[in-house]
Amino acid sequence: MDRENFNSQQQQNYAADGYQQSGYYGNQQQDNSADEYNNKSNENTMYSSIGLDEREKRTYELVVCQQPLHARMCGFGEKDRRPIDPPPIVQLIVKQQGQDSLVDVQMLQIPFFVLHVTLWSDDRSEERNIISNPPKCTRVLMGSLVSSPSLLKNPEGEQGLYFAFPDLSIRTEGRYTLRFSLMKLVNSDFQENAKSKIVAQVFSDPFTVYSAKKFPGMTESTELSKAFAKQGLKIPIRNDVRARKTD
Repeated sequence: MDRENFNSQQQQNYAADGYQQSGYYGNQQQDNSADEYNNKSNENTMYSSIGLDEREKRTYELVVCQQPLHARMCGFGEKDRRPIDPPPIVQLIVKQQGQDSLVDVQMLQIPFFVLHVTLWSDDRSEERNIISNPPKCTRVLMGSLVSSPSLLKNPEGEQGLYFAFPDLSIRTEGRYTLRFSLMKLVNSDFQENAKSKIVAQVFSDPFTVYSAKKFPGMTESTELSKAFAKQGLKIPIRNDVRARKTD
């Protein structure tokens, strides 16, 4: 298997199974350090979280290197899916505890990392994954909510470990943010009734989901998306984007 691309369908299924078996959807134990947010601000990155793995004496930092800008609501049908634009991409940075030098990503057990995404209000105070409409509840965030990592080079030629979410869509309009939670699966996580621990979390910038009438249109794919697509990452690419006509 090509070491440059770990984003195969088999690994996606493995990661999703790992979350279910490890009790992520139950009462997971969360590392307190994952709730301490270090603010980082530039044109692509806003909030970053650093978590500590006591067993390996390593710190795990999540950086949203491609922020969601907007989306068109997809409503409550199952066919008219409209992805978040641009697709969110999160980088994992690993350091040895107490050191500034990065851990070589080639030395990491890459398939054992999984990143899960949830939908939150724009002020990060409330989770917005579910709409409660008795007698049933409906998911608001649609698509692949779990991503496995890919070993890729950015447009500057720097190699890193990235998680992409190319098919997320949202049913209802409004202002939202995404929360990404990193887990590292170990052998004990696959035991029945096991509880797993989140080792790092990060929020995206707030973004707007528009109604069909108000949506300004999709943007041209970023250089980051294009660079990753050339390396085999399954991510939609748009080169010819026309401005939407307005009344």
